[in-house]
Amino acid sequence: MKTVKTARGRTLDMGALAAKNEETRAVSNLNMNARGDIIDSRGKVEIPREKIQKEFYKDNVPGAKEDISIKEEETPVEKKTTVEPPKPKPAPKKAQPKETQQPAVTEVSRTARTRDDGTQYFEVEYSDGSMEDINA
Repeated sequence: MKTVKTARGRTLDMGALAAKNEETRAVSNLNMNARGDIIDSRGKVEIPREKIQKEFYKDNVPGAKEDISIKEEETPVEKKTTVEPPKPKPAPKKAQPKETQQPAVTEVSRTARTRDDGTQYFEVEYSDGSMEDINA
């Protein structure tokens, strides 16, 4: 697992800590130890975590228990005939205006600013809402 450094400067090996406390009862409202086994009131393992994991994956992961073969199937594959769908007719073209004028982007404001390092620049705002920084 991971080795972390605490706020006081000590190193803490999470893998060693988890391995050391595997058999201790977990602090929760479940009857489990830190490893994930279901335990009784005396701390004896009733259901091991491996069995819990198998039951979980059996129900939730399709194909987890099925034997799947990589070999090809021996049944011959039938040829399928395909019928081409009719081609769609092109949409009629609409008459477009000869001149499509877009409004010109103009400068709305120009403000002189100073950066933290002391260099100066201009902050320019345009009519379309965009902004640009120009070095002075």
